[in-house]
Amino acid sequence: PVAQPVKPRRIKIGRPGYRVTKSRDIHTRQRCLTFEVDYPECEAGAQPRHRFMSAYEQSVEPPDKRFQYLVLACDPYETIAFKIPSDPVDKTEGRFNSTWQKDDKKFIVQLYYLEREQVEEQKRREAATRGGRPRLEKRADVI
Repeated sequence: PVAQPVKPRRIKIGRPGYRVTKSRDIHTRQRCLTFEVDYPECEAGAQPRHRFMSAYEQSVEPPDKRFQYLVLACDPYETIAFKIPSDPVDKTEGRFNSTWQKDDKKFIVQLYYLEREQVEEQKRREAATRGGRPRLEKRADVI
C-alpha cells in the first residue's frame, strides 16, 4: 500500500471580526445583505472562500427548510457561518458580489434576494423557453 501524505494540521487563531448590514435597493425594493469580514492576520496570498450550505447539511441545529447558511473561511481563522433566509438569491450580474480587499484584508459578500414577483416572472420565462410545458424525461430503467 502507498502511504498518502499527511496534511500539516493548522492552528486556528479564533473567529474573525465581522459586520452584517441589512438594506433594500431603492429602485427594485430587493432585500440586500452585506457581510464584511476582517481577516487581519491572514496568510500572504490567502484568498477567502464562501459557499452556501443547506440547513440539511449542517449538524449544529435541527434542519429548517426556511433557512440556509452562508459559510466563510480563510486560514488561519475559524470558519464562520451566517444563518440566512433560504429565499431565492438574485444571481444576475451585479446582484451577487464577493470582493477580497487585499490591502485592508477585508472580505465582502453582498447578495440580493429576488422578490416574489421576480421569482414568478422567472418561472414564466423558463416555461416559455420550454414551450410552455414542463419537461419530462423518459427513462427506460425506471419502472
